[in-house]
Amino acid sequence: MEKENKDKGYSSLERLKVLIRPYAKRVITAVFFSLVVSGLNGAIAWLVKPAMDLIFVEKHYGYIIYLPLGLLILYLLRGGASFIQAYLMRTAGFQLVRDLRNRFYARMITLPVTKILSKTSGDMVSRLMNDIGILSAILSDSFRTFLVQVPSVIVLIGVAIYRKWDLALLSFLLFPVIAFGTRLLSKYVKRRRKKVQLFLALLTHRMNETVTGIKVIKVFGMEKRKISQFQKENQSAYRQFAKVVRLKEGTKFLIDVCSGISVAVILGYGAVLVVRGEMTSGDFFSVLAAIVMAFTPLKKLGRAYSTIQESVGVLERVDRFLELEPEFSAGKRIEGLHEGIEFKSCYFSYNKKEEILRDINLFVPRGKVVAIVGPSGAGKSTLLDLIPRFISPTSGSILWDGTDLDEIELKSLRRQIAVVSQDIILFSDTIKENILAGNPEADFNDVLRVAKLAHAHEFIEKLPDGYDTVLDERGLNLSGGQRQRIAFARALLKDAPVLILDEATSALDSVSEHAVQRALQNVMKERTTIVVAHRLTTIQNADIIVVMDQGTIAEKGTHQELLERSKLYKELYASYQ
Repeated sequence: MEKENKDKGYSSLERLKVLIRPYAKRVITAVFFSLVVSGLNGAIAWLVKPAMDLIFVEKHYGYIIYLPLGLLILYLLRGGASFIQAYLMRTAGFQLVRDLRNRFYARMITLPVTKILSKTSGDMVSRLMNDIGILSAILSDSFRTFLVQVPSVIVLIGVAIYRKWDLALLSFLLFPVIAFGTRLLSKYVKRRRKKVQLFLALLTHRMNETVTGIKVIKVFGMEKRKISQFQKENQSAYRQFAKVVRLKEGTKFLIDVCSGISVAVILGYGAVLVVRGEMTSGDFFSVLAAIVMAFTPLKKLGRAYSTIQESVGVLERVDRFLELEPEFSAGKRIEGLHEGIEFKSCYFSYNKKEEILRDINLFVPRGKVVAIVGPSGAGKSTLLDLIPRFISPTSGSILWDGTDLDEIELKSLRRQIAVVSQDIILFSDTIKENILAGNPEADFNDVLRVAKLAHAHEFIEKLPDGYDTVLDERGLNLSGGQRQRIAFARALLKDAPVLILDEATSALDSVSEHAVQRALQNVMKERTTIVVAHRLTTIQNADIIVVMDQGTIAEKGTHQELLERSKLYKELYASYQ
């Protein structure tokens, strides 16, 4: 157990070193100015004795005018050095946050889809904004405090010992109590901070969930239940916060008590020594000033140590995320589809208990239209997700012109595929930029062409800013049918050899659907199309229809063949009419 604890401490130290290393130049410069501040603090305590003895003991009152002037100069120098040091460390903290957020976002984008979907959006946002924001305190506050206050304490203790070593050492007897108590309390702070971050992630998730599901909440009258749920979880978060505050303030209280005892000892014992003539009043006040000044940075060091322990706990959460393996993207580059896509004995499950797909054997020939039908939950969309490698089969293989998808470069593979799904995702950008996402190098004439093909040009023209209209989050300032037509235009602009349509026309009205279907007939002639649909026209015109049921392929054939031999297809066909 002891070894494990040491390993954990070493791991935390290594994490901090790695975290701070990129900002070494800025930190080293700050260290220099920290030493200047520490030296000036010592100088202030040191000058108490000559000032007291010269002016008040030897009665050279003419020097009184130089005392405030000297102190003013020292405080100006200390203030200037402190300003430069603080600026360097705080901006280093902001740089740390900037760089960590960049790394976090880049890692999130490159993770496999299954990894991303396994985490709540609230957890993602909490780690990106709250956790990483806390880490800035390591450089901007805590580490800066150590740089300034540790040398200050050493210098001030040195002054006190030089003036009267026995009196100084007597006041330091409580230092081990401070050190041990601070370390113990900080460990508890670290544990509690981890729980706080978990509750913050949960609260962020609840907020996101409420915003996206507000219509469901209102129509089912769930307001009171959701308010009660949020208040309960918010109260739990508050309790954890309160425990963190108690522990952190407990550190301050411990240092305050020890400081009071030490100062009382100096005042009592030191006064006796002055009365006996064993030390001068100048020495006495110099030691007193040094000790009082030393306990102020000790308080700050206690708070800083607690903050570092908090930050280490947060850093562990961020590190665990950054250590997740990104998608494997290396492999063979491909261009186009020449023969077809083949599924060979594919199985898939999100967990070992339940298989979503079982023994899928299917060949999708180049240039053909393959329609996939089946009851809800049959595994149709899961089958489509295997092709762009959003997910990978738990066993079996998928071949692209005879090459296993796992051996193909991921970017190269996805460059050959355009997807339009029922759940349309648009970004908070202009309509033009959302369409150009299909091919950023295309010009505006291409945007117009695909928008007309997708039957989107008419409604876009009527918007106040036309193609420069900025969409709300997820495009919620458009109707469902309008969002789907923009998504369809985006896929058409990509001009990929494989087009995947997952209920892509489900939100279109009948007039728009007929127009899009006419465009689809032309587009499908030039590319391989795999479509999940319940529209009769799409199904009837497909070259191959795949009937799925409970994760397996029940039947395959043309529309007429399946009508003649498949009872399930007949039932589905009847329900589509």
